[in-house]
Amino acid sequence: MNLRVDLILETEQRSASVINIKGLIRIVSIVVPLVIVAIIAVMISNMMSINNSLKAFETELADKNPKKDAAIKYREELGKNRQAQEELEGWRKSRIDWADQLVNIRTVIPDEMQLTSLKIMYSCEPFESIPSRIFSVIMRGKAFGEQARVHVERLGKIEKHPAFTNVLKEAKVIDYKKNEEPGAKEDEMLFQVDASYQPRKFK
Repeated sequence: MNLRVDLILETEQRSASVINIKGLIRIVSIVVPLVIVAIIAVMISNMMSINNSLKAFETELADKNPKKDAAIKYREELGKNRQAQEELEGWRKSRIDWADQLVNIRTVIPDEMQLTSLKIMYSCEPFESIPSRIFSVIMRGKAFGEQARVHVERLGKIEKHPAFTNVLKEAKVIDYKKNEEPGAKEDEMLFQVDASYQPRKFK
């Protein structure tokens, strides 16, 4: 038989636990709300910081956009100007000094020949995949005397003359006939000689 006698009054009895439950509950009821409030405060602070950074970025971006647009515009204008400059340079490189050409043509025309017309023609077309100008000259005139045919045939080979070897591609007699017009001389011949120039590349 076991007998237990309590010598401590019920009001004096304490919990055997090291931690007082009531005190813990009281602490938790105070600390937890403070922690929650602190977390919320930190979150609000972070949100405000992010919002401020976003506004600053938007402001910076708004400031940069006009500059970016201006830079794009200037770059486009620069490209157009460079293209125009290249085109002008291409036209310069592809041109022919016609003053010199006419002087040279005049030097190969003997006294027994007379040019009545000289027509310069050109077209733009690719040559070796490069845009080029193709020039040609149509020469019409009269030839006199026994050597008329010889002179016309010589003019038909004008591309072999030293003054034209670097510019002319070929020449040929297109027409050679007696002048049947009223008032024409007995030995007067009409001729046409076409000369094609070497392609003049734009580049």
